[in-house]
Amino acid sequence: MVFPTIRVPQLLLFVEAASMLRDSSQILLQAGQVAADLPELIAAAQARAEDQLESLRIPSDLQAQVYGILRLTPPPLVLAYVQDLIDSGSGPDLEAFLEQVGSASTLLRFPPTLVGLVALGLLLERLDFSPEEAATIQTSRAQLEQTLVELADYHAIDLEPLRAATETVLESVSPEELLQLGQDLWAADPEPEPAPQPELAGPLLFMMVADHLLTQTEFVLTPEQRLDLQTNRAQAEARYLAMQKLGRIQNLAEQQAYIQSWIDQNSPADLLQAMDQFFAVLEEDSSS
Repeated sequence: MVFPTIRVPQLLLFVEAASMLRDSSQILLQAGQVAADLPELIAAAQARAEDQLESLRIPSDLQAQVYGILRLTPPPLVLAYVQDLIDSGSGPDLEAFLEQVGSASTLLRFPPTLVGLVALGLLLERLDFSPEEAATIQTSRAQLEQTLVELADYHAIDLEPLRAATETVLESVSPEELLQLGQDLWAADPEPEPAPQPELAGPLLFMMVADHLLTQTEFVLTPEQRLDLQTNRAQAEARYLAMQKLGRIQNLAEQQAYIQSWIDQNSPADLLQAMDQFFAVLEEDSSS
């Protein structure tokens, strides 16, 4: 699957990621996604890494690009980059990483939200949506763009060069590949218990579960949970409409019946947890 990337020195990636994680470590700690001592270990190694980085003479524009990409990327993915860099095979080893990294490089993916924004825009250009369908997708794009603009403003990032680079890569990608890219970004194929339904459409599942959770009264959603569900449901509907256009939705009534049965067998709390598991952004594959 085509995904916009740039090749960057691992040392630069570590320094910029460590800087970002220092600001978001409390979020990761509270979510249980990072060990309590890891942020301190990373921060302690950052100064040494910065000293080593000076010898590589990194161009300022590349450093700015890495800074922008990482700050527009969800913190759990940035943490995954760092963990991948310092994993020696037997566990995190910062000392070994700093001693051995030298000028080694790795691929850094462009921000998932930015890639999703561009992919939806290209799908609108290439597929024949009805006015109502196009309006739904435009709403999803507007939500993604608002999130990106707010983050870019907060971190003083020039968004346009990153957007242009993303468009350059995705312009040659087919609608089918763009749709698959969107699914890879936002939705892993669900594997609910009991046995998974292999032909189940992820966006359809998300829409039905979100509708159930937003209308039920036995479990009180927090304002943040309600907003997340509403936002992600709009994105899921856009992907669902694109799948329909490409003939990717099979046995709709059977799928709806299966999903409804699964919803009926689970509590709202369990459904919320399942939504997090099924639709988390996929971590980057290891590459160097």
